[in-house]
Amino acid sequence: MAVCAGIKKIVYADPSVVTAALTAATAKTVIQAAISAGNTVDNVHGETWTLDEAESAPTGYKNQLNGKNYRYDRPTEGDITPSFTIGQYDYALKKAFMGGDVIEGSDSKPVGWSRPDVKETINKALFCLTDDGVWFIFPKCYIDAHEANTDKAVAISVKAYVLQPDVTGVASEYDLDESAVGALTTSGTGTGA
Repeated sequence: MAVCAGIKKIVYADPSVVTAALTAATAKTVIQAAISAGNTVDNVHGETWTLDEAESAPTGYKNQLNGKNYRYDRPTEGDITPSFTIGQYDYALKKAFMGGDVIEGSDSKPVGWSRPDVKETINKALFCLTDDGVWFIFPKCYIDAHEANTDKAVAISVKAYVLQPDVTGVASEYDLDESAVGALTTSGTGTGA
């Protein structure tokens, strides 16, 4: 039984990596590939990680004769929004969440970032592991990120809006135990990565 407290790891990828309904085995493959590609958020500032689902409100229909509800329509689901603030980052991570371009120096090493002229639509698959070992997996999220002042530093504030995936049969959210997924298990040693 999990409490789903805190945050231990955040991994991201292009939504196209989720091509079918996820199982523990396919989640492991996708997460490990994203980690190998360096698609991780290695710093979440302070206590900024949250996962919220807006309350939905069913529509009630009243009996005109007595003024009391006699039926309800199933409510529309509330928006699901994981959010966090990245306190320390490189220019590639800033580009991944805010768009724009990485500026390379004469030695082809990143030396800066430039803001895009127009707002870019950025969608990501997010894989968020809680301290007690539950992966919250969102195969497709619209990313709304901006610079934010946090404790005398400029951070990247990220709010993700969970979307319906483009692939039929893929759910908008999966919750899987790391003990079943094993994405952080080093092959053959049984130790965490």
